[in-house]
Amino acid sequence: MKSIQENKVHDGDRYNYNNINDSINNNSSNNNSLYPYGLLNNPFPSSPTPTLHNSKILGGKRHREARDAIINCINDLYSKVSKDPSNSIDDFRVITVVQDIGAGKTHLALHIKSTVNNAVCSYLDLSTISPKTLQGLFAGLLKGFAQDYLVELRSKIIKYIKHNALQGNKYARKFFRASFFNNNIEKLAGEVINGSRYPDIRYLSDIFSDYNKYEVSLIRKIINDEFYNVNDITSLEEMLAMLDAIASINMKFLNKLTLLEIDEFDSNTDSMDFVKALINAHARSTILLLITTPSIYDTIRSGNPSLFDRLEKANYKIDLVGSSTFDEVVDIALEYIRANVKDLTFSMHEHDLADKIKVIYDEFVEFRNIRSLLNILYHAMESAKFRNEQVLTEDAIEDAIRHAYPGLRVRGSIMNVPIAEFMRIRREYNANDVESAVKQAVKNLLALLQENGKVSRVEYDVPINGVSADVSYFDNNMKRSMVVVMLNKDYVSMKDLYHEGMSVDRLLVLNNSGINSSNGLSIVNLDKRKVVDLIYFNQKYSKKEISDLEIEKALLLARSILLY
Repeated sequence: MKSIQENKVHDGDRYNYNNINDSINNNSSNNNSLYPYGLLNNPFPSSPTPTLHNSKILGGKRHREARDAIINCINDLYSKVSKDPSNSIDDFRVITVVQDIGAGKTHLALHIKSTVNNAVCSYLDLSTISPKTLQGLFAGLLKGFAQDYLVELRSKIIKYIKHNALQGNKYARKFFRASFFNNNIEKLAGEVINGSRYPDIRYLSDIFSDYNKYEVSLIRKIINDEFYNVNDITSLEEMLAMLDAIASINMKFLNKLTLLEIDEFDSNTDSMDFVKALINAHARSTILLLITTPSIYDTIRSGNPSLFDRLEKANYKIDLVGSSTFDEVVDIALEYIRANVKDLTFSMHEHDLADKIKVIYDEFVEFRNIRSLLNILYHAMESAKFRNEQVLTEDAIEDAIRHAYPGLRVRGSIMNVPIAEFMRIRREYNANDVESAVKQAVKNLLALLQENGKVSRVEYDVPINGVSADVSYFDNNMKRSMVVVMLNKDYVSMKDLYHEGMSVDRLLVLNNSGINSSNGLSIVNLDKRKVVDLIYFNQKYSKKEISDLEIEKALLLARSILLY
């Protein structure tokens, strides 16, 4: 058995993440370890597209509001239909969900499908239908109904027929092929349900004499396990009638509405014609939920104005705008852990994890999409388990980024600060600590410049004409510069630093206000990456851990802030 040590591949002080899964499988102690926060399993989805299992978890205020709106629509219609099933007036609803790719539209649709109790749901992803013919779209909608739904519906129908047979209905008895020697209806019905006995379907029209021909045809298909066979349904009128029959049967036998979810709805001619006809048909006790993007929605406006008009009049129009904001994204990420964690103390770690996510969300545009962020968190969890860490650390997150996004670096970092260190510095230094750390970094940077012959003499904490400089120094031409670090200060306070008669050739102010040089001052704006670069350099230099390559980068850093 290989040890963990044997599976390490050093890269500085990091491990090669590609070997983590092999190490876990080959090491018995890791097989018994937990994920961070006491989790038994990795809570984040590994698939780039949502699954029904993962979609049961729904985070984010905007997504919850959208879910509540859809549920309210379902409950409102259910309340009206269940009170008076015979009244088919105003029992059809349209919901549109519109937003860009990656906004969580599919996740929301699958969440509704997997959690709603008073509606039978068919989910159709139009991107999987090719070519998009009317019959292909209809077949796709039928396939969107789960197999277990058909099993339940078939059982309910047969039990209904059994009840009629027990009440003396001769056609129902003939359905079960009851005879003088074999007339135990309960037993015969059970055999039909489990598939060991074939019923006589010739009598369905007589048993269901109050049902229309499409409803009877649908019942026949369900009993014969031919629900998905659409070869005998060729016209659009028949397709719409069958969808109406499905909704009617669902309400009669399951006491449930029918929810038709069409994802990736596009401006294909047949797609638009099919949906327009479906809306016009006004299927009973049915809700049509359409999912698309703003660009496609605009294309529908010009491609089929009459359909667009109907969509504009939808009962609910849900726009998931804001679904990629940090507050929304971080809540979605945290909800995966909340839903899986057994240890109630996770609430103590939420703020810490949110801070770490905030840094990578701010720094890397790649992770402002919930899909890519969840992917990184999935890999980070695997890395953290391998490390036997109790919480999700910066190192685990960096390992995940290096594994999934090789070559990704902190943009604009002259010191090429490792991602984990960048996250720690951003999180651990408050405003006061940052200013103090930058002051010390500038002093050490000038000391390094002196060591390398870039400046001639450095003086620390020397008052000059009443102004207390953080450091002053002479360049190789014996011109004197004074450096003052003033972070989070306004322009007025900087302006007051400079006055005539100062015995310096240059006053250099390092600030993060974004103000340009003015009024005799040389002002260098330190953005967050420059600040992190300075603090990182200071840490390495103070510990005497700075390499020759890092010295070259530090000299570039010094030049970038005009020290020489």
